[in-house]
Amino acid sequence: MGFYKNAVFLICLGLIFSSCAHPHKNDTLSFNQQKEATNASLPVVQGIRTINDVESVGFEWQAIDRPWLIDGFVIYRMQKDQTYRRVATIRNPLATHYYDDGLTPQTDYTYQIATIGRNGGISQMSAAILVHTSYINPVERVFASQASPQEIKIFWSPHPNPSIARYIVQRENPDGKFSNIGVVKNRLYVEYFDKNLPSGAKQHYRVIAENFDGAKSLPSVVVEGQTRPLPLPLVNLQASTNLTRKVELSWTPSSQSDVVAYRIYATNRLDGHFKSIAETKAPHYTDEVDMDGAERFYKVVAVDSSGLEGAMPNEAAKGMTLPRPTTPIITKGTIEDGQAIIEWQGVSDGRVKSYAVYRFDGSSNSSPLRFGNLTTTQFIDKHMENGQKYRYQVVSIDGAGLESRPSKEVELRLDR
Repeated sequence: MGFYKNAVFLICLGLIFSSCAHPHKNDTLSFNQQKEATNASLPVVQGIRTINDVESVGFEWQAIDRPWLIDGFVIYRMQKDQTYRRVATIRNPLATHYYDDGLTPQTDYTYQIATIGRNGGISQMSAAILVHTSYINPVERVFASQASPQEIKIFWSPHPNPSIARYIVQRENPDGKFSNIGVVKNRLYVEYFDKNLPSGAKQHYRVIAENFDGAKSLPSVVVEGQTRPLPLPLVNLQASTNLTRKVELSWTPSSQSDVVAYRIYATNRLDGHFKSIAETKAPHYTDEVDMDGAERFYKVVAVDSSGLEGAMPNEAAKGMTLPRPTTPIITKGTIEDGQAIIEWQGVSDGRVKSYAVYRFDGSSNSSPLRFGNLTTTQFIDKHMENGQKYRYQVVSIDGAGLESRPSKEVELRLDR
């Protein structure tokens, strides 16, 4: 029979000899060198043809004219040490087909076939059969994303070979070698996400297709992907130190078009844990501290449209609220001509714009009277009741209305 001219045989081999001519697989394996006794009268196998696959090869030969003289066939394959060794014994004199599998893609192999005599011995070897296993074409049109935060999407065109069962995605290691990072288990599912990557990192990938028998394609071309870089650090962060119970922050706006907001972090100690306190779209922010003389440390980072924020700066800006003005010291507290006279030292602090006197009547729980807008260092109380005790305290006041802590009190009593 001419090799594969018979249409039935073509279909048969296309299905890897699944339905006709009694195909044989590698039933009996022997890896020990054997000295075979040769019987020159036995028929020699002729007309051998092959069809090569990725990890297997199929054989067809002419039917033996006198099959009653033989008991079957033996298949020999040349090993790496350049010696032939028996890889199969086919106990059927009518067999005309065989396939050998488990081979390496893109590799040269050499085979010979002989017949087995019914009374022992083998025929002369057939002519050497040179075989070169084929390969699965590489995956085509592979791409990798360039701007996703902390992940890279690898995607490719579906492999045209319907025998492909899955894809293996590989990433290049720092030493230049590729290792498997994931498997996609369908020929038509053609994307993979490499996650939890550093920001702004470049990675190299390739994809390998694998068929249902485990045969792998050639690697695809290597593609480069990159994660989205962090927004650039902000510059010129300033924090106020001269405001009452608040700190105003300002910084140079980011020049990056994809920056959509700024996130403010603060702590009360330079070595403390910075916590997010606010987010703003403007390059400034007012922190309402509601404490006098409080120190605060600040860091500000840019936030892009994907929610990715810049790296936390190493340095922090120090801000603080104004402390209370200097407390006055009372130098005189007397009763003269039926009225109280309170005097104090003037405060040299340039912040102080005026003074106020607090008068407490009797009970310590009573609310005091406040006499404010005093610009001198003396206060005269003309409205005292006879026999009533009064306690006086003085505070200084800055331009923003912030009062000092009260002075030590003076207690006076009017007795007429």
